[in-house]
Amino acid sequence: MGFDSAAGGFFLKTLPSPPPSTIASASATLPVLPSPRAQPLKLGSTKESNFVEYVDRKLLEVSGRYENRHKIDSQADAKPNITSNGYKSFSELAIDLENLIDVIWVSGTPSLQTPYLLNVALATSSYMPSFDFAPHRTFQLLHKLDVCFSSLLHGQNVETDEVLPGFDGGRGRLTTTEKVRIRGLVERTRVAVVLVAGKNGSLDDVTRVTGTEGDEDLVTDTDTMEGLEGGADHGRWEMEIARVYERTIVDLGIFLDASSNNSYG
Repeated sequence: MGFDSAAGGFFLKTLPSPPPSTIASASATLPVLPSPRAQPLKLGSTKESNFVEYVDRKLLEVSGRYENRHKIDSQADAKPNITSNGYKSFSELAIDLENLIDVIWVSGTPSLQTPYLLNVALATSSYMPSFDFAPHRTFQLLHKLDVCFSSLLHGQNVETDEVLPGFDGGRGRLTTTEKVRIRGLVERTRVAVVLVAGKNGSLDDVTRVTGTEGDEDLVTDTDTMEGLEGGADHGRWEMEIARVYERTIVDLGIFLDASSNNSYG
């Protein structure tokens, strides 16, 4: 269940599906953001209330499934509800967060997009260390967040150059406080990725992305790699780690420096 922005509306429907992607390379799996609604949700409207209720509920479900991660089936059956079905891998969690990002982005409402995307980014960096390294899904999720934050900083989609809803006439710009919060999460996440990628143990990345959401091709076996010590993908993952939030880091440096210079005259 999701929201539809058709005809300027915003009502419960189905989750937007990410565009087709392949696994030929880490960068090739990175999806494009869905198109947002034409106008931001009206403050205090029923559509805004529905949106807030939906996203809050989904965030709670993700949190509940994280808390019940790796729970055995017999324990989950004892309490039959959606959160009792705990995550078995970060790939599963990342899929839910990506779908939620799409819904948040479709809202086209900066005052809602920024805080909710910050919540998703916080969940990503907080939950990631509890699972084995799932590079494809991890970098795909982080790239999507990177494009979101960079686009909000510029007031336009950095991949299409389209002005975002709510940013016309200089409105919707992120505050200095929001920029500082984003920078803190970016730094925290980059450290988390390095630590998770460097852990000893199995490389849990069983999801091969072959099409739209719901068409994932699941592989039953897992690759095993001692952190990033050797292996054919050693250099590849190091490069992807270095690119985590690369757009946002550059943009924050520019915008925060500009804010500092303006403050001092």
